[in-house]
Amino acid sequence: MSRTSFPEDVATELHAARIKWPRNAHLFAALTEEVGEVARALLDAEPKENLRSECIQVAALAQRIAEEGDGRFDGWTGTGF
Repeated sequence: MSRTSFPEDVATELHAARIKWPRNAHLFAALTEEVGEVARALLDAEPKENLRSECIQVAALAQRIAEEGDGRFDGWTGTGF
């Protein structure tokens, strides 16, 4: 069975996510949700392939935030809190 590399799978996931959800709002919330799924996969000793799939989603979201930001935070300066 041929298996693609982790970076290739992240690129595929990123491309699919941008098509499915073209707006970049709520990416931070989605990232934290996916990190929770990685934690759950580890704590529940899920099969390695499940863990890998969740890690791909985390990596794709992190890359998208790094490249696009999160629209919910546009204009936020970090002051006033």
